[in-house]
Amino acid sequence: MIEMRTPVKAGATPAEISVSMIDQDLKDGVSKSEMAIKYGIKPWEVDEIFKHPFLKGRRPSRKKALSFTFIDDAPQDAGVLDQIKEAVEEGDLTDPNQVTLEEAIDDAIESAEEAKVEMKKAVDAIEDMFPTAEDTLDLVEDQEMESGNIEEEIEEDDDTFEL
Repeated sequence: MIEMRTPVKAGATPAEISVSMIDQDLKDGVSKSEMAIKYGIKPWEVDEIFKHPFLKGRRPSRKKALSFTFIDDAPQDAGVLDQIKEAVEEGDLTDPNQVTLEEAIDDAIESAEEAKVEMKKAVDAIEDMFPTAEDTLDLVEDQEMESGNIEEEIEEDDDTFEL
């Protein structure tokens, strides 16, 4: 059953007021002005208390009072609770889709190997597109041989030309 808030009663100022006391008052819905009355202190002293990092910016929780008494008459399903307790004790709380560490490692290795094969295919395709160093050297030699005949003819022509 939900309890209504009771009005704050004035009290004597305690020797020590702790953060946990103020925190509990906030949870109970006690405002700053009500705390001043409850602890018998001045409002500015309450403001000083709320400069603490844990309390800074905190507000009292507001619980709205019902105009009627609410009774929880729903049956407690002990069977479900017992099943959960048994599962916890037996350790059967694993997800059927859960992957073990070994499976995850095996999947990662398999993915890496597949990526390695794909990279090799890509390298081979690029090598097929471009000539190799041997092919380039052979091509250069062929061109030099062909152009070598032309240079000899030109050299002969150069010898005949005089200024």
